[in-house]
Amino acid sequence: MSVLAIDIGNSRVGFGVFTAGKSKDPAQRWHHAELEAQLAETLQKLHQTALAETQSEDDETTGVVITSVVPELTQKIRRAVETHLQVKPLIIGQDVTVPIKTKLRDETTVGQDRLVAALAAYVNVEKACVIVQVGTALVVDCVDDEGIFRGGAIAPGLQMGAAALHEFAAQLPAVSLTPPEDAEPFGRYTQEAINLGLFAGARGGVRELVERYATAIGHWPHVVATGGDALTLLGDMQIVDSFVPDLVLQGAALAWEHYQAG
Repeated sequence: MSVLAIDIGNSRVGFGVFTAGKSKDPAQRWHHAELEAQLAETLQKLHQTALAETQSEDDETTGVVITSVVPELTQKIRRAVETHLQVKPLIIGQDVTVPIKTKLRDETTVGQDRLVAALAAYVNVEKACVIVQVGTALVVDCVDDEGIFRGGAIAPGLQMGAAALHEFAAQLPAVSLTPPEDAEPFGRYTQEAINLGLFAGARGGVRELVERYATAIGHWPHVVATGGDALTLLGDMQIVDSFVPDLVLQGAALAWEHYQAG
């Protein structure tokens, strides 16, 4: 079975073709502003790839699955898939339920991107894991040793934090985010101080949350990082065991395969 998986995030849209939960090629990603001119061509090329992948498979099922945190864009891309590919895409959370148990008070409020990322992480490591998504928001979630999604924490991402400081503090400038140098512990001018504060706060928050989760589950978990700013924020942090850029897409594909298997 092969599927074209689409991940609609707050800043970018990712596309990837998966066969048996794995992808041969890196995911393609477009910022929202760039997507309009590229959407039809991207869909058609990747759908052809998915169809070609099935030629060597006993099960020639193909499809399109979408996970999204932007409802308006979900409908736009759904219509584009139907128009250009003549395929009805399945929407995670509407048509497809993510096959993962939870201990949440209200499952209706959790983002489907968080659930599919947790599913992919647990399928890969088969033990307790922490999933750190570093994008528009900074999300740190936990799955226990039984594969149960325990929940997590949500904080502003780096770009959001920088934008908020500029917008709400009259004398703080907009900054280009740059990881602070370890050799210099002090912000020596305003832009450097903002960068230092944002990076130190985010890194410290991730570390504290992983430590809390480790205490709760009784041992240190496998830490997986994903998202557009994951390497920028966490690339030199030893607590991260693996970086998986297409984790959400992979999880969406796994959920779709589980749905197809009935």
